[in-house]
Amino acid sequence: MRSASLGLGLGLALLAAGIPGVRADVPPHTMAPRPSPRATPVPAAATDARPLIVQAVAAPKHVSFVGQMSTIRSGTSQALAVISKIEHRAPDDTRRTYLAPRALYGQFVISRGAMSWDVDPSRKRVVVTENKAAVDPVAVVDDIALLDSNYRAVRTASDDVADRHADVIDLVSRYTGERAMRLWIDRDTHIVLAKEAYHSDGSLAWRTRFDDIRYTDDIPAEVFNGSVPPGYETVQGRSYGSPTSVATSVPDAGFAPVTPKYLPEGFSLAGSDVSSVKGTRNLHLIYSDGIRTLSLFENATDRAIDFSGMQTRTTSFEGHDARYVRDGPTTLLAWRERKLAFALVGDLDLKELIQIASSVVP
Repeated sequence: MRSASLGLGLGLALLAAGIPGVRADVPPHTMAPRPSPRATPVPAAATDARPLIVQAVAAPKHVSFVGQMSTIRSGTSQALAVISKIEHRAPDDTRRTYLAPRALYGQFVISRGAMSWDVDPSRKRVVVTENKAAVDPVAVVDDIALLDSNYRAVRTASDDVADRHADVIDLVSRYTGERAMRLWIDRDTHIVLAKEAYHSDGSLAWRTRFDDIRYTDDIPAEVFNGSVPPGYETVQGRSYGSPTSVATSVPDAGFAPVTPKYLPEGFSLAGSDVSSVKGTRNLHLIYSDGIRTLSLFENATDRAIDFSGMQTRTTSFEGHDARYVRDGPTTLLAWRERKLAFALVGDLDLKELIQIASSVVP
């Protein structure tokens, strides 16, 4: 999911301290998120909501609006909180302007399809990114077929969000029967008014919610102008390739890419990116089941990951020494073998990450 916004959530925030080229742009802000109970079985009265998901996916192509959105990501001891103004003009122009915290105030991101322009007036810089898995704050899912194969959509309740009547939809794993995400879908327009995603242990991972929203087609075209202002530096951001195959999507990695032979049920390759930091080629593979993401980073250097400021532990598997870090339910596992450095990060327990790592280079 995008919220991903965003691409990888707590995983990228955790990796920002140690993986070249990855940084956390949102500073921590002390704000307690609303508690989320551990996922429970869906009530028998729940109804099939797949048609509502299909309508929600299509809605931004036809409905324009302006609203204010709050986003909270849960950490071990703090939460990351952001307030932004969202302007969306159908079919695919969206602008997110940051209002809080103060460190982000005035920055904005314009997205059009898979492209985004991240404008930072204080640095006079524009980062141009091609990454359909992270840039669009109004999208529901990236791959509805993948979502449908791994999750059931069930309508469980009604609620009000931003003075709008909404249907509450739970996305329930077909493998575990537990809820992974909850959506609040506007009953009239089918725009998603709020989303909550949950870790595998049932705790809240992140939440987005419109505090207010106004449907209108009267949004000036210049709001979505993606041209670089005079005097601004243009920086090429990440550009995730086609997920059709690793061989075709990352031909310039500089080394032979290595992929896991084992993945948790429902996961498949969703995107790939090669970046260069200080002359070192870094490969990033993203796997997804439609909601959850798993990242594998690898490069052909002897440089160890910088774990400064993080409490690491050691482990071993198949004769390899490894280090790992936990941030709530998110785990980062790093190791070396065959002259390659690897790092796995995801909302999985250590035992399962080790099983994936053991299959990377048998």
